[in-house]
Amino acid sequence: MIFEVVTTTIFGAISLKAYQAKLGVGNDSKKINKVFALSGLNVKDGNQTLTTQLIRKKNHDWGIEYRYRIPLGRSFHNYLNKKEEIQAAVNVRSIKIQFKDIRKYFKDLKFDKELISNIKDIQTKKLTGNKEIEMEYDGVLKIKVYNTAMTNDFKYTIDLLEKCNGWEVPIGITRTELIKHDFDKVYNMIIAGSPGYGKSVLLKNIITSLVIRKQKDVKLTLIDLKGGLAFNRFKNLDQVDTVAKTPSEALTALKSVRDKLVKMIDYLLENGYEDVKEAGIKERFFCIIDEAADLSFESEALEIVKDIARRGRGAGFRLIYATQYPTNETLPSQVRQNCDSRVCFMLQTNTASRAVLDDSGAENLPLILGRAIYQTDRNVIVQTPLIENKDIDEWIKPFIIEKKEGVNIETSKQKAGADTFVIKTTRLS
Repeated sequence: MIFEVVTTTIFGAISLKAYQAKLGVGNDSKKINKVFALSGLNVKDGNQTLTTQLIRKKNHDWGIEYRYRIPLGRSFHNYLNKKEEIQAAVNVRSIKIQFKDIRKYFKDLKFDKELISNIKDIQTKKLTGNKEIEMEYDGVLKIKVYNTAMTNDFKYTIDLLEKCNGWEVPIGITRTELIKHDFDKVYNMIIAGSPGYGKSVLLKNIITSLVIRKQKDVKLTLIDLKGGLAFNRFKNLDQVDTVAKTPSEALTALKSVRDKLVKMIDYLLENGYEDVKEAGIKERFFCIIDEAADLSFESEALEIVKDIARRGRGAGFRLIYATQYPTNETLPSQVRQNCDSRVCFMLQTNTASRAVLDDSGAENLPLILGRAIYQTDRNVIVQTPLIENKDIDEWIKPFIIEKKEGVNIETSKQKAGADTFVIKTTRLS
């Protein structure tokens, strides 16, 4: 008898909540409108109040998208600055149970003397908000309210590389897709973020991906100004020319890259080619710098970095410039202008975010390791892959060779019926 009463009550409560949700009772749009009003986002015009008008609401499998017309006197950034308040609002005492959820909740119930306590636990889980929002503007304000949080557990696996083509590498996942970056379409990249949030992990992801996928065609110059620890495991790779650990070693490595860049450009000019694609040259030369801010006082080294970013595209040279201290001084304008892709992890200030993205947003990222904004022609929030060192060591083992300092290695490219292109490189480590 008690069991029947309890189950009937539970089913009745669930049905009522589902029916109320269907009618729109307590929906998120009301909460969002309340934030607009309380946060001063509506505009007073004499005796009239110009409000943020809801013009469309669309249901999706992942949640709901709201579209608003914003009043004169307000900009997208006014709303973006209130993102935390809006997200908090949609998570306040949010209960939305659908009939498809009933089986799941009852599966979790234990019908014993702790029944009431178990019901409270399930209710508490439902009351604990985990909705997330994304905001964008394209003439109308779009607020996407996701029913569940984005995963914070995305492991790098070798299977990810099977989904990549050409010079693509996996950058991260959204709620709906794998995001890949193509270094033969968007050539240079800036990576920034506060210490410990995933910058160096992403660099190791990119290096490992390039070595495995393009083992015969990729050439790497690695500069790690945090003492060389992050890149040390790559130093004996056949594809790696140099691992520089100090500013002086970095300068030597950069001079070597510049010499190869000049030789490549001369070769293309002499043979009437516009770029390496037209010449049929498959090799791509990557200069990857971790903690590049330490070069900001090394004027000669910094000038070479700028030159690689400016002239390297057609010659097949790629720059990845990473720093945990992004400012206008540590991110020179020529580097920013020639890096059309950015990956930005959590930063402490709006100013730092603008130095990287030319926009705010990185300071509002959740404190989740690996969460970042990937920017090309738009900003996409991604969870970047976590790559384990033990897996890296296993995957790159076939490409390890014995190296000796001061040994010159020739890399030649023989085109069918064409000239031979030769570059000499010197390994520092």
